[in-house]
Amino acid sequence: MVNLVADVSSHQPDTLAFFQAMKNAGVKAVIVKITQGSNPGDAYVNPKARNQIKYARQVGLLVHAYHYAKFHGVADAKAEAAWFVKNARDHGIGPESVMALDVEDEVHKYDVTEDSNAFLQYVKDAGYPNVDFYTGASWIWTKRVDRNRLIAKNLWIASYGVSQPGVDNVGTWQFSSTYQIGGVGIDMSYDFSGFYTNAKVTANSSSVINTPAPQPIAVPDKWVDTLGATWHKEDGTFTSNTVINLRWGATLQSSKLAELPAGSEVKYDAYSISNGFVWIRQPRGNGQYAYLATGRAYDGKRLDSWGSFK
Repeated sequence: MVNLVADVSSHQPDTLAFFQAMKNAGVKAVIVKITQGSNPGDAYVNPKARNQIKYARQVGLLVHAYHYAKFHGVADAKAEAAWFVKNARDHGIGPESVMALDVEDEVHKYDVTEDSNAFLQYVKDAGYPNVDFYTGASWIWTKRVDRNRLIAKNLWIASYGVSQPGVDNVGTWQFSSTYQIGGVGIDMSYDFSGFYTNAKVTANSSSVINTPAPQPIAVPDKWVDTLGATWHKEDGTFTSNTVINLRWGATLQSSKLAELPAGSEVKYDAYSISNGFVWIRQPRGNGQYAYLATGRAYDGKRLDSWGSFK
């Protein structure tokens, strides 16, 4: 059985109830964002990290840490590593935990391998032997990072909406960014190697990737998401009568997934009146969802509709 490992940042709750729901859902470990950038630089520390670590441990989850990178050059990478190590220690992250490097920002050099290794080596030299490297599958495909040269050998890869990670022999696969835990959508990964969920298994242990199908998730009749919007469970089909943008989130600032022409049919499983619109949620498989505004709203009531429902 492949174990689940979640990762959280300041976008997710820092309550005991949230981590208990995570534990109840079968999650074995959590990777908490500690820092971003460096000092000097962004000098960011996750303000929720301390509580997230405390409550995760309180319910019996294994706790690890990650750093969101903004470096450009070896010296910059080492400065960020120092910032990460300092704050990880301050937050009680011990040498048995995995220290992961999150590389996905466009500020990096095109080939980020050398800078990443400088960061990872600094962390190892500081007394944290278990290091890992996170990025999207496309960064491997386009040679933005050379996995064969990386110091970190487990490899934590993000790839959504597919049945396999898209990169051979990865240790951990982040398969969803909207996995539902207590009504909150979070990042979720399969830990093939056991690097995060079984201390007796190392990144060098042989393992066969056999991806299980995501398990059905019970959806409550009503819940509040991390943006404060209230959602109501409702199954139906919406047919648009005008062009509408399908988005990755229920706000106009969310990334556009597609521009749907008039006459498009969208099956949905929930709706929300928020941000001046009536939104519906479209399940897309592997724990992912897309969102569509179906008309304007004011004071909790629909003003108009950009299509029909059935």
